[in-house]
Amino acid sequence: MNNMPPPDMSMDYSAGKLQKGSSVTVWITIPDNWHVNANIAADEFLKPSSIEIAALGVHFGEPKWPEPIKEYSEALDLENLVFKGEFKVVLPVDSVEADYDTLTTNVTFHYQACDNSICLAPAKKTIKMGELGLNSRQGSSLKKNENEIGTVPQDSAPAGILALLLFAFIGGIILNLMPCVLPVLSLKLFSLIKQAGESRGRLLALGGATTAGILASFWVLAAVVAAVKAGGGSAGWGMQFQSAGFIAFMTVILTAFAMSFFGVFEIWLPWNATTKMDAAGHKHGLAGAFFTGALLVLLSTPCSAPFLGTAMGFAFTQSTSVLFLFFTAAGFGLALPYILVSAFPKVLKVFPKPGAWMVRLQKIMGVLLLASVAWLFWIVNEQAGLSGVGIFAIIAVVSIACSVLLGKFAPPGTAFTHEVAGIALAVIALFSIWFGIVAPEYERAATEKFNARLQEQMTEDGWFRYTPKLIEDFAKAKRTVFIDVTADWCLTCKANEAAVLSGESFRRAMDSLNVALVKADWTRETPEVNALLQSMQKSGVPAYAIYPEGDATRQIVLPELLTAAGIVELVGSRK
Repeated sequence: MNNMPPPDMSMDYSAGKLQKGSSVTVWITIPDNWHVNANIAADEFLKPSSIEIAALGVHFGEPKWPEPIKEYSEALDLENLVFKGEFKVVLPVDSVEADYDTLTTNVTFHYQACDNSICLAPAKKTIKMGELGLNSRQGSSLKKNENEIGTVPQDSAPAGILALLLFAFIGGIILNLMPCVLPVLSLKLFSLIKQAGESRGRLLALGGATTAGILASFWVLAAVVAAVKAGGGSAGWGMQFQSAGFIAFMTVILTAFAMSFFGVFEIWLPWNATTKMDAAGHKHGLAGAFFTGALLVLLSTPCSAPFLGTAMGFAFTQSTSVLFLFFTAAGFGLALPYILVSAFPKVLKVFPKPGAWMVRLQKIMGVLLLASVAWLFWIVNEQAGLSGVGIFAIIAVVSIACSVLLGKFAPPGTAFTHEVAGIALAVIALFSIWFGIVAPEYERAATEKFNARLQEQMTEDGWFRYTPKLIEDFAKAKRTVFIDVTADWCLTCKANEAAVLSGESFRRAMDSLNVALVKADWTRETPEVNALLQSMQKSGVPAYAIYPEGDATRQIVLPELLTAAGIVELVGSRK
């Protein structure tokens, strides 16, 4: 007796945040010379096809089947309704619970196979997202959205998850090389040099404290993202730099830290059982290492490193547990250099022994931190103009003044209560200025500038300003589109713009290929750009995509680091 091999099956979640209106597409391929009955049987003796789907925390609606094929069956002497070859079944998502897990998705296809002479007994085939090979068409690089460059499956098997976790880990390592992290990287290196003469156990403790600070901060960020998602909002990598309050907080922290390096003030903790020298060692040791780790995370988030954007784009669409897992992997990647240096202290022997030169180096570290403050002012200027910079300059001056007063009010060796009182007064002063004067004025200036920019069809450098309608217009005109999703506070974005996207040769090549250059601004959050990022499966910026002939359903997503030749070749191959 002839037996039909089981049909090939794969499934694929729609792009973007999983919510009501999302869907799962199940692709089924029937072997040649065979067919299966349609979901509507042409005779009561025939078994119609049906499909079942289940996933933890996800509720699905009725499946949407394709139009069946009418085919006369000689064996049955009737006109049958069948499916043959490749077809798809779409299962809409009705609702999603807070702690859903798409990796638990399993689909069972019930069918009865026939050829021209015989119909077999009913059979079924089950595929599971978390157990089989690549059940996702995005993962197996098949027909969905053409070829997505640098992206990964929306959902995949354990091998795919492990690969993405590796991406997050490598991305965390690369964050150490980003310019937004370098000042604090130098600060941490200075701390390790200063304590290089201590025991190996002490250096391991320092590495552990830095790692703990990094992981704790990443977990706080993950908790914030989970809370925003639970509230129905849109969260993304680096989103805190859209907040004036966060930039103000970082201005105060970096300014005060720089003043401490300049010797304006010091904090002495009340270690009753130790000498003041030992207390200072603890101050600059474990507590300082933990704080340095936290600062590394806060400064690293405006940079979307290669691999990291891809991994986090996946993680931001998953359950809370998966989200925390990916943030943890990125945290260990960022902490890896400090763990290795602490575990292998011989590396520090290439540096000179501690001495007077370290006093000068400490002041250089203070200058680097003030350079980070200047970078924050640049972000403010891009968001709110010179008036915004003036407002934040007030915050910085008040922070410096509070640091000087703290040094006078509670010099090293004074009662610890003096420091607590001084810091409390400084916090009250800064909060009063922020909420009473700065925040309302800054928000007004930033909103006016951003709204004015959105009203302009073209950016200052000649790119089209992104709107969903603009993409529809280009699609009607069959014009290929290159989209740059960027933000004023994103250093990787600015590096790509300077090195590639603003180059004359790149612009000439795009003009010759009749490519429309479109820029989507994520400096301040907008629903339109949030939706665009979700469609690209990205959690933050930079993000780049090509729409051949303007068709957004054929989206080709590019990696975070670009080359002009790679873009031109990709566009040319889609012509």
